[in-house]
Amino acid sequence: MLNLEGTKQQLRDIGLDADWLFTIYISKKYIIMFIIFMCLILQTSGYLHFEVVQSVCDIAKRYFTLGHTLVFSHGTPANTQLSSEDTLPHHNAIHKDDFDDLHYSDDLWQLLLEEFNRLESWSLISSGPNNDFKEMSNSKHEAYVLLSERQQPEDVVKDIGLQVKELRRSWEWNPRGKFVIIVIEIGDVDAKLLAGDIFAELWISRIVDSLVLMPSLEKHTAQDVVNILDAYLWFPYLNAGHCTHVKGAVLWDRWISDNNSKGHFLHAETLFPHKIPGDLRGCPLTVSTFEMPPMIMRKVTTKAEPKNITYDKGLEIQILAELAKSTNSLVKYREAPPDGGRWGWHLGNGIWNGVTGEIARSYSDIGVNCLWYRCHMIREIECLRPHLIDKVQWYVPCATPYPRWMSLTRVFTLSLWVGFVAAYVLISVIMWQIVKVTRKISATASQNEAYTSLTKCLLNFWAIILEESASNNPPDVAVIRAVFFAWVLYCWAVNTVYQTYLTSFLIDPGLKRPLASEDEILASGIDYDTETSIISIYDSISEMRYKRIKVTNDIESTEERIVKGTSAFLFSKYLLDYSIAVKYMDANGKPRICKLEDDFAANLITMFVPKGFPFKARYDQVLLFLMQAGLLNLWWENIKYTATLETAGDMSLPSGEYIALTMEHLQSAFYFLLLGYAISVFSFLLEIICLRHKTHRTKLIKTETANKNTEKTAAIFDFQLISESH
Repeated sequence: MLNLEGTKQQLRDIGLDADWLFTIYISKKYIIMFIIFMCLILQTSGYLHFEVVQSVCDIAKRYFTLGHTLVFSHGTPANTQLSSEDTLPHHNAIHKDDFDDLHYSDDLWQLLLEEFNRLESWSLISSGPNNDFKEMSNSKHEAYVLLSERQQPEDVVKDIGLQVKELRRSWEWNPRGKFVIIVIEIGDVDAKLLAGDIFAELWISRIVDSLVLMPSLEKHTAQDVVNILDAYLWFPYLNAGHCTHVKGAVLWDRWISDNNSKGHFLHAETLFPHKIPGDLRGCPLTVSTFEMPPMIMRKVTTKAEPKNITYDKGLEIQILAELAKSTNSLVKYREAPPDGGRWGWHLGNGIWNGVTGEIARSYSDIGVNCLWYRCHMIREIECLRPHLIDKVQWYVPCATPYPRWMSLTRVFTLSLWVGFVAAYVLISVIMWQIVKVTRKISATASQNEAYTSLTKCLLNFWAIILEESASNNPPDVAVIRAVFFAWVLYCWAVNTVYQTYLTSFLIDPGLKRPLASEDEILASGIDYDTETSIISIYDSISEMRYKRIKVTNDIESTEERIVKGTSAFLFSKYLLDYSIAVKYMDANGKPRICKLEDDFAANLITMFVPKGFPFKARYDQVLLFLMQAGLLNLWWENIKYTATLETAGDMSLPSGEYIALTMEHLQSAFYFLLLGYAISVFSFLLEIICLRHKTHRTKLIKTETANKNTEKTAAIFDFQLISESH
């Protein structure tokens, strides 16, 4: 407290008008207090909110396309605890009629929505807590305005990350849009550091065109000018030593208020400049992949740097080299997916594993290795221009040779064998009947006994079939000799044809009919498998038609089972065709694993990138040039040709043009010889048994006859004795 009376007395003592001076002093004091009060007004939330709304409207009018969709996202309130599992409600559409009951307030969120609805220049969507609006827009989002009311820097970054995570759930999510981040409740913090952390969080979702607005800590830059907001930008790939890991933000512009209380940006520079350079100056292109010929081959690591992985061969390795060359970047490979997913399949709740999951979570810049187009299934990824067309095909065991023991019977079909046996029996019966008739009418025919019974006719005609001698003197009857001659000619023709083809069948018995359709595979009874990622794409495999299908990720063991003839496999054409060319070719250049002619499905082979990847357009153009130049086909043919040369030394080629006959070729003859011996032995034993049975029966008959004769003699003797006694 000032001693006012003492001060006045001192002024009077020195001869001054104390009352007048004191009045001037009080007036200046109030003037200073008024100026301080006006400055404080500038710091009030209402005025600051008003300036934020004006600055965002100015940005929208200058940079957002009229009529497009604009998304407003509001984070959790400042008094709410944040966690990594927090999520925000789904975004909803805003219409002017929805604000009929709202009144002007100092709440920044309401101010933004009211002002943009008043402008009626864009389709609006809101995303934030306590929203009941329904989404009505299905167009691609043009721009985003994100608001965070958190106070601590780490909470601000986490809040922005959660908002982006929620926005990414929409199919209309557009990371290439323009983003305005509003951070309003911060205190005395390092603004550049906070802005850099926000940009780093946004880069996880590949957001580049972003602008951070924060209250300015330096209020006065010139006379009659007050700094209200600072606008921060960042430039990825600005420094080759740090590349995309730079968190540094640049104070790009300021929203100021002049003496006319009109806000505007201080500089005329664009707030969304082009940020992606054409030359990355050696920045890495991070790749998610795994070793799988022919696309990615020959994984190489060094003892000095075991984590430094390279692949020195493969079709898509060459493509990656061209993509990296187009932007002067280095290719950096990640370890194979630790979850064992390889290409990746859906785990539920929108989560994918394997290479697909790594790209969806933005762990890498690009994912490769014969990836099928599935960007219509996953919101978080995009696909580069497809560069190949792959097919899903059934791979089945190749046709196996017939057993060589069947060579003797396979010369003729079953119908021809039946006809031949029927002709043999019929001609034997005819010959037997002719001989019977001629014996009755001709004395000459009755002198020869060679064809007097059906058994003799069958034996003689069988001898002719085997080209052995028959009866040396058939009856001298024209009809009998005509039948005999006709049978000889028939057997000669049949034997000539049989022996001609028999030699070919002994050397090459031919192949059994292979599985030729999907229906035959399903009905054959053999196992049939497919790879896990294929089931995640084609729901039809889960139907009852394929109820016995098995899922496997062990492709090599499945290939071995196909070669053994115990399994069929539904898989990619490129991957398995290369494996067949390297491991499953015989010396004659024929594959040991075959495939059906009908394709199960066709797929476009592409490369996955995170949604919003800044080099997608450039890489698409490079891929187009490679296809138009025919380089992809050239590289593919070279890879196959090189693989054939590398494996040619392991093939066991035949010694010459001719094949030496072995016991294996004649095994059928020995089988029939053993069968004949077995039948002969059985017949011989049966004949002995029958002979013994006949001898035993004859003895019994003689014994019974002798007994009967004895009884009869005894009876006669007794009768004679009785007669003599009388």
